Parts: sequence; structure tokens; C-alpha cells
Amino acid sequence: MNSTSHRTGGSVGAMRAWFTEPFDYRWMADFLNSRPAGKLIRWVMACLTLNYGVLAVVSLLSADASRSPVAVAWKACLVVSVVAVSAAWITRPFPGRLGVVAFAVFADLGTASSLLINPLVDALLTCALFAMIGTFCTFCVSPRWLVAHLVFAVACTVVAAAATYSSGGVDTASVIFRTNVVLLAIAGVPLVSHLLITLLTDDARSSFLDPLTGLLNRRGLDAAIGDVWPRGREKDRCSAAVMIDIDRFKSVNDLYGHEEGDAVIRRVADRLRTHMGQYGVIGRTGGEEYVAVVSTSRLHIDALVHGVRRALRDPEDTVAVTVSVGAAIVLADSPAWAENTDIDLVTRATRVADSMMYEAKAAGGNRIATTEL
Repeated sequence: MNSTSHRTGGSVGAMRAWFTEPFDYRWMADFLNSRPAGKLIRWVMACLTLNYGVLAVVSLLSADASRSPVAVAWKACLVVSVVAVSAAWITRPFPGRLGVVAFAVFADLGTASSLLINPLVDALLTCALFAMIGTFCTFCVSPRWLVAHLVFAVACTVVAAAATYSSGGVDTASVIFRTNVVLLAIAGVPLVSHLLITLLTDDARSSFLDPLTGLLNRRGLDAAIGDVWPRGREKDRCSAAVMIDIDRFKSVNDLYGHEEGDAVIRRVADRLRTHMGQYGVIGRTGGEEYVAVVSTSRLHIDALVHGVRRALRDPEDTVAVTVSVGAAIVLADSPAWAENTDIDLVTRATRVADSMMYEAKAAGGNRIATTEL
């Protein structure tokens, strides 16, 4: 196979990988809802959505607009819908998968329906509205949903161009020029942008992840802890730093080999993620050492920490391992919150948890040692 074939295969493989890549809707929603800029984005989306309603009303004032009862009633429905959706953008948190996909579908269908009602002379210009929806899809939906939007938008534009040409009011060259400009805006820009954003995002996120387990590395933990730790200040809640270390891990590598040792590390990581992931962040900070920083209710924290060993145990494991666990718990009413900044307190709690873990290991391992700050 020549070099050109290799490049072609690589390009096809890269496109397939991009198209099938899972999209983390939950992470996106949590990220935007935890940042001040997230509220600004929701206000921008509300204003842009509301503008759709304004355009629907203005289009009725055109001399060529249809004023049939059906057209007026449908425009009224669109106005009511966009007002309701705009209010939801302002009053509710940034939505997850169902919400963002529903908004994209709503915007696509609303724009397409406008093509049937607006004057034919404005058809191609109306198609330019798909560009705004494409921008939203670029950032907020998976590649598969983006492609679905692009196919729908391009199809609507081609139909609008054919109808414009058939009307005889615009010459062929003008129709081709206008269609090409609109297609570049509604399809070319979102597609290229999504590919670049995916590449940059993957590189950025990978720099925060441990390549073996997919957990956060030290850098990733430092960046993520700030979103979790302060929740422990809330009434009837607490935060905790938890250190987990696999007991006598060197013997696993010596007896079973490094490949099996890596499998054990990944298995422990997966089970820790399942057990504690929804309550905070988890990282791998050493060869067989893990850190979890969690915030949950006071009643739940003990069960969460003391349930680690049980969550990691499975009688069917080919290589059975035990862990030593150390935890430093900071209650909501602890004076430590006032005595330290959040950064200083989490650093202190992590060091104390590390010390408690070594106490558990010195006592023979397969133990849990906790303390309160």
C-alpha cells in the first residue's frame, strides 16, 4: 500500500473516530453550571432565541408575506414557544443531553417551518439562521447530532435554492452564489469548528488524565477539586479527602507480571469511580495510590468511606487484592473552614488522609483509618 493509501485510510479512520466519539453531556452541563460564565451563556441563548420570535413577527409585515389564518396561527405558536424557551434558558440550569438535543431539534424545525411561510425571496436568507443552530450544536451536542443537523440544514437550503431558481426572479449565477455562501456558513463553519474543538478539547483533557486508568492525574485533581470541596460548607454536609493504596502491590507484579498488575490498577480505578465518582473527583497520584475528594451528607460520609473495601472486593477476581484507606473528614461546622482557605484546607486534609492511610498500612493493611479536622 502506498503512502497516499495510508493517508486516506488514516483520514477515514480519524473521521470515523470523531463521528463515533461519545459526548459527555453531564460534564458539559456541570462545567457550565459551576462557572459564572455559564449564566452569561444562558442569557445569550435566551436573547438569541427570543430574536427568533421577533423575526417571526417582523416577517408578517413583509408585503409578500402570507397572511392566511394558518400562517398567522403558526407564527403565533412560534412566538409563544420561543418566549417559553427563552424563559427556560434564564430560569433553569444549563440542560443535559435531553435538553440540548431537544433545543436543537426545536430550532431546526422552527426554522424549516418558517421557510414554508416566509416570502420566497427571503428563503435563502432564512436558511442562514441554521448557522446559529450549527454554532450551538458545535459546542453542545455529539458529532452524530451535529451531522444530523447539518444534513437537515443543507437539505432545507438546497430545496430553498431550487424554489428560488424556479420562481424565475433570480438569475442562475446569483442563486449559485447565494446558495454557496449560505452552505459555507451553515455547514462548513460548524463542521470545521467542531473538528478543531474536539481535537483541542481532547488534548486539553488528556493532559489532566492518567492514561492507564482514565482517572484524573495530579494536575487534573488540582483543577477539579475547587468545584467539589466548598460544597462541604453547606448545612448537614461535609467534605473528605480519601487516600487509597493497594496493599503489597509489588508482589502482584512479581507473581503475575506487569500486564496483570496494570489490569488490577484499572479494575480498582473503575470500581472506585463507580463507588465514589458521583460524589466528587477521583485521581491516581502514584503507581498504586488513588485520591478521592468528595462532598456528601454527614450521614452518608462514613458509609461511603467504609464501603471502599467492600466496593473493591469481588470473589471472582483472578488476582485478589486488598487496600489501605485513610480519610480526613471536614464537617460543615468545623472551625477548620474559618482557619484555612479552601486550597489550604484541602491540602491539609489530603496530607492528614495520607498519614491515616500509612497508619492503616502499618497496622497490617486491609484497614480503614479516619479522622475529623
